[in-house]
This record gives sequence, C-alpha cells and structure tokens, in this order.
Amino acid sequence: HENDEINADSLNDNSAINGTSEGYIVTKIYTVPIEGFQEFEESSPEKVDKNANYNVIPPISTLFTIEDKQRLQLHPMNVTLPAALMLLDPETYPTQSKARKSIRQRSVCILRDDTSPSSASLPPTKFKELGKVISRIYPGDKIGFQRRAGSDYYAVQGVPYRSPPFEVPVVYEDDYMAIVNKPPGIVIYRAEGGRGGGARGGGHGRDTLLSALPYVLQPPKLSGVWGQSKNGNGADGVIGKNSSEGEIPEDVPLKRPQPVHRLDRPTSGCLVVAKTKAAAVHLAQQFEFRKARKTYMAIVSGNPKLRSGDFDGVSTYGDGEFKWNRIDNDLEGKSAITDWRVVGKVESLHGKAGQLTLVEVKPKTGRYHQIRRHMAWVCESPLVGDTTYDGGDENALRLRKRGLFLCSNEIAVEHPYYNTPAGQLDWIKVEKDEKMKGCLREDEESGKVVVVAKIDLPEKFEAFLRHESSR
Repeated sequence: HENDEINADSLNDNSAINGTSEGYIVTKIYTVPIEGFQEFEESSPEKVDKNANYNVIPPISTLFTIEDKQRLQLHPMNVTLPAALMLLDPETYPTQSKARKSIRQRSVCILRDDTSPSSASLPPTKFKELGKVISRIYPGDKIGFQRRAGSDYYAVQGVPYRSPPFEVPVVYEDDYMAIVNKPPGIVIYRAEGGRGGGARGGGHGRDTLLSALPYVLQPPKLSGVWGQSKNGNGADGVIGKNSSEGEIPEDVPLKRPQPVHRLDRPTSGCLVVAKTKAAAVHLAQQFEFRKARKTYMAIVSGNPKLRSGDFDGVSTYGDGEFKWNRIDNDLEGKSAITDWRVVGKVESLHGKAGQLTLVEVKPKTGRYHQIRRHMAWVCESPLVGDTTYDGGDENALRLRKRGLFLCSNEIAVEHPYYNTPAGQLDWIKVEKDEKMKGCLREDEESGKVVVVAKIDLPEKFEAFLRHESSR
C-alpha cells in the first residue's frame, strides 16, 4: 500500500490547510495506511533486507530491532509518532532523534481518522492535535508538517515559531544586511548556560533579539537554495570560490541573521545585523577596526564637566553649539575614547545640583560600559537609570523608575556588498531618487557606499524631561 503523501505547498491560499495554532499552515501530509504498517510474520535476520524496496513504506523490522519494538510497543496497527515519521518518510527522518527533534519544535501535528461517510471524501481543513513524542499513531491517521505562514526565515525554513513578545522595528534591510531598532530590556544572546526555549540554567529562553530576528527579517534572495549563489557558480557578486569546483562560495546566506556588535540589555536603538557570511565578516571588522560611526543620546544627572585635574586625556574641540568634549581615558588598560556634547538642560528636583542634561555621545571605541563609565567617573554625571554607576543615593534611586536613558539613535557603516567590484556595478544601476530616499549614500570623503540609519528618540526621553522640568 503506497503512502498517500500530499505536498500542501501546491495548494492555493483558499485551500490552505490550517495547523494547530493561528497563523500556521500544513505544508506536507502523510496518511497512515488503513490496514496499518507492514510487518514480517517472523522478524528473523534472514527475512529482513534493509536495502529492499518495500513499495514506499518499509516494514517495521527494517528500521527497528526486536528490542526496540518491544520497548516502544510497536505493532502494525499502533506505533509511536517518531516511529511513524521514520516509516512514512525515512529520508527526512532517518533516526528517532531527528523525528523527536522535529516534534519538540512543534512542527508535527495529527489529524485522527474519521471514518464517518460524510467526511470520508472531504480533504482536511485543520489539524487539531499537536504531536508529542509519546503520541500513538493508528491506521487512517494523518500526520502533518506545519510551519508559520509568511516569508521570513522561520517560515521559509519550515521552522514553527511563536511570535516574539516584543516588537523589533526594521530601520533598513536588503539582501546582505539589516539595521533594527532594539527594544530596551531585551538581551541579544541567551546567557551562558541557557538552553532551548526555556529560561532554566541562567538563559533567557526565546526572549532574545537573536531568536526574534528571523521572525522580522526577510531571507536573502541571493539563491533558491541555502548556501548556493544565484547561478550556482559563485558569480553575481558572490565573493568566494567557484561552487562548481565543489567549494561553497563565501558570500552565501546565513541560516539566520547574525548581529555583528552588541548593545547592553537596558540600551535601545540601532543594531547592525548580517545576513550573509561575507557581510558578517566585513561588518564585524568595521566595528573591530573603528570604522563604524556610532551616535548615542543619553540623559545624565547633573551638569557634566571634564575633570581635567583628575584625569589625563580630556580635551575640547569645536565652537558654540558644536563644541565637543573628548574623554581619552583607558578602561582595563585598553584605549577608550568618548566624544560628547550638551544638547539641552532642564531643572530637576532629583538631579545632581538640581539639573538633568541631554547629551549626544559618539564613542570612538567599544569598551564594556564605556559611555556609562566615562560619564559617571570622568564627568561625575551618571546616566539616569544606571543601576550600576549612579551611586545608589536617594535621588538616584528615584530616577531609576523609568529605566536607563541611553539610545543608539544613529549608526553609519560601509555597505558590505556595494563596495565590492561586482557591487559597484550594481550600485551604478540604482536610481538616484531611490538612493536619496533610503539609508544608502556615497560618502563624500571616501567615496564608499555607506548605510546611514537614524531613528527618533524613544518617547520616554521627551516625556521624562518634560515631567521633570514641570515639577
């Protein structure tokens, strides 16, 4: 009896089969034969040929030992869900571990056999039961592979995923990179020791930016197959060796988008993300070698001033509104340079010396907590809401209620593709109006194509300053 397999990808939108949760569709369906699975009368080694063609569905004894059948209680009319997947699609599920992993990822659903005459000829419209490793499968049952509908990474790869409990606005995106607006209070990576979807062992579960990125970004359209270029030979601007020689080109899509730098958990703002292998290397090097230009806005407590008498390497440059202060003060024995200027001031009952100051900050290096430590230690004006460096006095505690006031509101990086030989040819074809409308532009000094992303400050900045000045 041949396995009745349906590829639901060929169904149109009106006939899509719904999965177990809203927004999920079933893309492949396996039907268990009504007479059950095949089995030998005697499971002696002489009668088991694992290489034989058993009319699509192999007998149970070809995949499971006598001990496995006894332990899992496998019978032609009653098998476990992992065993059913192995029997119905041995190429996709060659082992129990592979089948169990897919089940635990919420990819597998079940539609129980309904033998009533009214439903016998009707196609399924919804799978109601989410598959579990301990689920039992019976003749006539249908097993579905479900994925979330859409065109993002998780949907395209067929990996079900619950929507992240926070929004991640996309500031800029193309086939090679993206810039997103990281929300405050969200970590980028799971803490060391965190595993899977839970938060045990010190992890943050799925509530990380890394886990949310595939949900909000689109996969590159560089190829139809992951790890292969547009034309399959490493051309079309793909940096790397010719894949026809058996080598994978370097500039291939990543399995999921990868941040190339970090923002602290309480910090919000622009975060640069790579979508191809070559872009990941190129963008990461820009941060390592200080080519990326970063701008932050912060609210500090007090009137920040350079303590030139206590610290070496403090200076000023520029005039008037564009007067900048520079802190060149090592942290942990490594060079740390921060430029900052005052943007505005308001009176405050709880600020140092009765004042809060809005400052623009341009770090030239990327040391741990660099902005926070330089402002607190060198300028004696800690960031509002900084639970680590604000001193912890009564006024500081009152100012902590609304979180840390630090936002990466602007960033500029060289584009990882448009500055390559092939990319420059494509850049010439981009319409001038399209360039001006977006974040792409040519740098006047270097002539490089750069991505400049700028976002508005979070509403809490203006609301907080207005509230403090009106008290």
